[in-house]
Amino acid sequence: MSLPIIIDDGTGSGSQAMVTSRGEVLVSSTGCPPLLPQKCIAFGQKLTDDGLSSGSDDLGIDGSTTAVDFWVPASETRDRYITRLSIIVGYGASAPMYDFVDSGSPLTNGVLIFYRNKDGLEVTIGNPTTNYSFLRLAIADGIVPTAWELRNLGASNDYGYIIAVNLTRIMPPYGVKLDRGTSEQITIRIRDDCTDADIFNCRAFGFERLE
Repeated sequence: MSLPIIIDDGTGSGSQAMVTSRGEVLVSSTGCPPLLPQKCIAFGQKLTDDGLSSGSDDLGIDGSTTAVDFWVPASETRDRYITRLSIIVGYGASAPMYDFVDSGSPLTNGVLIFYRNKDGLEVTIGNPTTNYSFLRLAIADGIVPTAWELRNLGASNDYGYIIAVNLTRIMPPYGVKLDRGTSEQITIRIRDDCTDADIFNCRAFGFERLE
């Protein structure tokens, strides 16, 4: 047996929710956000070798002997959501897809992109070793470049490419969450000699949740 239920606006105006003949509650968008306090603020920071915005963001280093991490940490006071990674790579001469930049060969170990959760588990997002595997991270988001290699990127006659990794597709709907006050972080680990890249850095974008 069903019970008749009336949903009204609670102000005494008599306005009530409408149910269609198919049992759907009829709703509509006002076209503007509600007049409520903002609960999120935008976040953007490069991945650096000490996790601070003032640290080195140059991924084009030699990590073949000792791997080097570049990361964005969790905030002490706010939950931090990383929704996108923007990676820029520049080099001197035009390069084939199957090399890393214009080095003449792929990387041996790869550039490990991962996040670490509060249990210390490292969850891999990607481990590109070649130019095409870097671009594949962007193509997986539905962005298929018609001309993958840019010209005059860092200097006259330089080459390179820019990709965006959409983490909201991998971890919907808000991307990778870094819980406040934890050791969680999103990291790029350089494990090869990447010095053939004249420009190589990554910026994380997202937002922080306020109380």
